[in-house]
Amino acid sequence: MVPSATLLDNTKRLSFALCFGWGTVLSAEPEPDPAELPRIPPQSLEEAQRSFEVREGFRVEIAAAEPQVVDPVAIAFDEQGRMFVAEMRGYPERREEALGRIKRLEDVDGDGRYEKATIFAEGLKWPTGLVCWKGGVLVSASPEILYLGDRDGDGVSDEKRVVFTGFGAGLKRLNMQALVNGLQWGPDGRIHGSTASNGGLVKANDPKAKPLSLRGSDFSFDPELLDLRAESGTGQYGLTFDDYGRRYLCSNSRHLIAVIYSWPWNKVSGLPHPLVDIPVDGGAAEVFRISQVEPWRVVRTRWRVQGLVGGPVEGGGRAAGYFTAASGLTVYRGDAFPKEFRGNVFVGDVGSNLVHRKVIEFPKDRVQPVARRAKGEEKREFLASPDNWFRPVQCANGPDGALYIVDMYRETIEHPWSIPESIKQHLDLYSGNERGRIWRVVPEGFKRPVGKLLERPTLADLYRSLGSENGWLRDTCARLLLQRDDQDAATLLVPLIANAGSEDRARLCALRLFERTRAPGWFSPALLHDPSPELRRHTARLLEPAQSAFFKSLASDPDPRVW
Repeated sequence: MVPSATLLDNTKRLSFALCFGWGTVLSAEPEPDPAELPRIPPQSLEEAQRSFEVREGFRVEIAAAEPQVVDPVAIAFDEQGRMFVAEMRGYPERREEALGRIKRLEDVDGDGRYEKATIFAEGLKWPTGLVCWKGGVLVSASPEILYLGDRDGDGVSDEKRVVFTGFGAGLKRLNMQALVNGLQWGPDGRIHGSTASNGGLVKANDPKAKPLSLRGSDFSFDPELLDLRAESGTGQYGLTFDDYGRRYLCSNSRHLIAVIYSWPWNKVSGLPHPLVDIPVDGGAAEVFRISQVEPWRVVRTRWRVQGLVGGPVEGGGRAAGYFTAASGLTVYRGDAFPKEFRGNVFVGDVGSNLVHRKVIEFPKDRVQPVARRAKGEEKREFLASPDNWFRPVQCANGPDGALYIVDMYRETIEHPWSIPESIKQHLDLYSGNERGRIWRVVPEGFKRPVGKLLERPTLADLYRSLGSENGWLRDTCARLLLQRDDQDAATLLVPLIANAGSEDRARLCALRLFERTRAPGWFSPALLHDPSPELRRHTARLLEPAQSAFFKSLASDPDPRVW
């Protein structure tokens, strides 16, 4: 006999399936053969490291691991190279226990291994993203974005302040795989984030603040002014910028999405949708996993194909072999890899235990970029593991120029709502909640930079570092200049902006900083005729309506990216 609660669950599942066109589903779930659902054991840290298959010329190093870090989902580095980690403890269904933490990790001896861990803050509900700001971190933990400060510098937060609230508020059930996330510093000196599918009415933590609807939108804000703004969006888990300010997102089966238009431009009648899948092989592209397909996934797919349970039938009825869990995409902007890797996108597929690479191209006759697999990776991935527990939820650029991979390391990562109850009884969705790993990918022969990073930088130090080839260093210097709010900095930026012989990325960074400091006189009509199309493009985006007379010259610009 089927318990009444199970019958009720199946009735709801049937209604849901029919509403979404998943075909006929029987009213009672079948029972799996336990012999078809063997468990897969974890690997030791050393075994996991040895088992990676990575692109020739690279190696994988251990940056941090349990017990120093558990359930990591996002990282950020401060100006001294310390790593802040968001630990989503309590995943996937124990949100109300507020087990989430922020850790601060330090590499004390400079060997590349973060051996010292301090609990910076705890008692959080599912933290999903963080950025550094004024000695602390801003953290997304639905329904809030919090500021966690450390006024005495002891590595433990002694200040907790709600900055914004309302993300996902009012929903009866929060989708733990679609929470506000992806906090990143943008080239405009604002912090950007993704609402995923849990936007809602969001407002600053001020009784006088007016709520802003972020349903179907991403967002950005100035951490000083707290002026929340809707942005084109949204993806699921992951948000990244390239060196020239282009924004990219991802979702489960859409592994690389370019944001082509920005608010308010895409609200103008007649413009296409602002989000575009740019891979030539499609959003749910083929992937080449080297791990076995989880037995439970094979059974569930068979049941879906047979119409015995609800759920989408993807990949022609295959259980794996294509993107189903794209997560944490990152444009590589470091200076450790060979130059041909700069600007490439790295995105994890947590369901297939791999990190995929795409090369973005910009055809001269079109606005929209395209993305292709790299040469030599047509039938393989940049990095893959035979270990089913390897769960690359985010990639990140590090202070040393390396690519960091945040590995939640769990037996199962899957939305619990999408696993049939009869199968779920044979799984342990919390298996691995005491584990977590952070890997570093470096080229062979890599030598780690030594010494403290930007410990006591002068204004001139920060100015010079805007020209660094290391994107993390440029971003951090820009943040520190914003924190100082020094009007003298604006005068130092002018020569760099005007120097057409300087590197484009440095000039763009200086231009956006100059405008962001609200210093008068940032704009010169000469910028509209600058030899750099990227500088002309950014100038166009910064023009105010009062300067609309200059748009006419931009309309005839020979480079379509400026239009």
